[in-house]
Amino acid sequence: MSRFARLKSYLWPDYWVLVAALLGAVSVLGFAPFHFSPLVLLALAGLFWLWARAGSVSAAFAYGLWFGLGLFGVGVSWIFSAMYFYSGVPMVAALALVAGFVVLMALFVAFAGALACSVYRDEAPGRALLWLFPAAWVLLEALRYYVFGGLPFLLTGTSHIGSWLDGYAPVLGVLGVSFAVAITAGALVWFIRHQQALPAALVVAFLWPIGGVLQNATWVTPVDEPIDVALIQGNTAQDEKWQRDRFWSMMREYIAMTRDNLDADVIIWPETAIPGFFDQVAQGPLQRFFADARLQSSDILVGVITRDSEKQAYFNAMVNLRDPQQVYHKRRLVLFGEYYPFGALSTRLADWFGFPLSQFSAGTNTQPMLTLGGQPAGVSICFEMLFASELARDLPQARYFITTSNDAWFAHTLEPAQMRQEAQMRARELGRELVRVNNTGYSSVIGVDGQVKAELMPNQSGVLRAQVQPYEGMTPYARWGNSLILLLVIGLFASVLAKRYAFTGRFRLPTQKKAK
Repeated sequence: MSRFARLKSYLWPDYWVLVAALLGAVSVLGFAPFHFSPLVLLALAGLFWLWARAGSVSAAFAYGLWFGLGLFGVGVSWIFSAMYFYSGVPMVAALALVAGFVVLMALFVAFAGALACSVYRDEAPGRALLWLFPAAWVLLEALRYYVFGGLPFLLTGTSHIGSWLDGYAPVLGVLGVSFAVAITAGALVWFIRHQQALPAALVVAFLWPIGGVLQNATWVTPVDEPIDVALIQGNTAQDEKWQRDRFWSMMREYIAMTRDNLDADVIIWPETAIPGFFDQVAQGPLQRFFADARLQSSDILVGVITRDSEKQAYFNAMVNLRDPQQVYHKRRLVLFGEYYPFGALSTRLADWFGFPLSQFSAGTNTQPMLTLGGQPAGVSICFEMLFASELARDLPQARYFITTSNDAWFAHTLEPAQMRQEAQMRARELGRELVRVNNTGYSSVIGVDGQVKAELMPNQSGVLRAQVQPYEGMTPYARWGNSLILLLVIGLFASVLAKRYAFTGRFRLPTQKKAK
């Protein structure tokens, strides 16, 4: 086979790749803001059907690649908004970078297809479709969670917040919910392709009701009185945020809304609501307001940039103005958004492409927890909220979570609603109510069941007053993280390898002796 023919087999084996791309694009409707979660299930079943019919590993790779191109080409297209409209990246460079990112994300789905097809040929259809296809899918989702700084966008399980399957979230996390959705998709294909109605129905009848029972399981318990919070949503446009002539008008709005809500226990401003260095504004234009804030009974948590001049380090931070010693520095930074690997090389490439480059420093993992409203609170900023493992570091001490963001970078795209849905999953996984404060919305208070208790709609300024209930205890997922689901899916593939190679000449178990 020529190199061109081999490349074609991995990129375009037949016209079914167009069906795969359509399935991937349609599956985006299963996530926020559309919430048609059955479409994710049906699209995944369609992909599994394509993998099952693929005549080769290369064809399965291609189907997965095109499914991923449809899914991420539509689902994370909002990255272009931040690059082109607000970061000053030239259009051609922005399109090239977004296309590269989409291809990178799609490759994870492609390799899941190659892995699934490689086990399908030697396994019974039921075992492959019900266990090994879902295991391959979740294994590559898990890989996305960890590599390249983490790329956990549009994980399948997130789409099913609010369904019976989200009962698995406090036990196995979002990847466990993905596994349950994928098993259901496999059962559907098993029924259609192999006419195995009864066993497929039994799997679904077993899987979904257990999730429903787990929804009502009590993992954590409320403690003490609710905390009265005031969430300040300034709704400042990103292209105005850093303009000097807009500084005072923005600050007057925030200060006025804060002073009208000083009866709240905790007042929270969004990420980088103050567009400047904390030490400069504290000694300059906001000196009087900061002095007044120290005299209040309310904790006033604001987003601002702090710096260490000696180390030339800059931090994306949240500072409690009532007690400025209470500071949180963002720990997990956005690759190519807040930090750049290979510093000198990145600088040269940025100059060549013609886009600006700036870097933050990451906060340490040993930062003291903030006490807000009389309760220890876990704090995260923007991208960190995608990682339950990051938030879980603050458990069991944290009684509730606060996450702040500035989604003005992605105004009028799918991103704000998707991130709100991610916050819902974090509350469900970790068994803590979660306060989300966003510059442009959705500012929300989310209950331990993952449902929104109160919310301020996007693209408007205002204050959301709500009650947050502190909780204590830990969910199984908060205690064990992703280890349980990873052990399960890796164990399934280990069983395949053991069955395939244990009694062959190529591989022997340690107790096996070669026949004479």
